[in-house]
Order: sequence, then C-alpha cells, then structure tokens
Amino acid sequence: MSELFSEIGTGSNYVRPEQMLIIKATNRNYPSYWNEEKQKWGGLLEATVYTDKEPAKVDGGEIVDYRVITGLSK
Repeated sequence: MSELFSEIGTGSNYVRPEQMLIIKATNRNYPSYWNEEKQKWGGLLEATVYTDKEPAKVDGGEIVDYRVITGLSK
C-alpha cells in the first residue's frame, strides 16, 4: 500500500492522443459503431477507438471523432 502513496506525487507519463477516431454507421436509423475485434456493429462503449493507426475501411461507415460524439472535444 505504501508504494501507491509514494507514486502519487511522481506525476504521470500520460500523453493525450491527438485524435480519437471511431467508425459510425451511415445506413442505420440509430447510432451504431464498428467493433474491429468482433467485426460487427454495436453500441458506443463497444466501438474500436483508433488513436495511433488509420481506421479500417468499413462499408456503410464514416469516420468520426470520438470526442465530438461524447462531448469531450477541446
């Protein structure tokens, strides 16, 4: 437990990604997002977030900014 307290003041190495992209379905009447691992559409929590690589090309999908969708944009 003492190790955790000693790390509190050391700061963080976290670097905010420049972009967070997801693929949103364009051919559905409800919001649906691409999950690359499962190779299917699902909810926002299941969406694959692309930060350091180019998003996959998926038929019926468009690339959108995750931060805009969630209201976290700068």
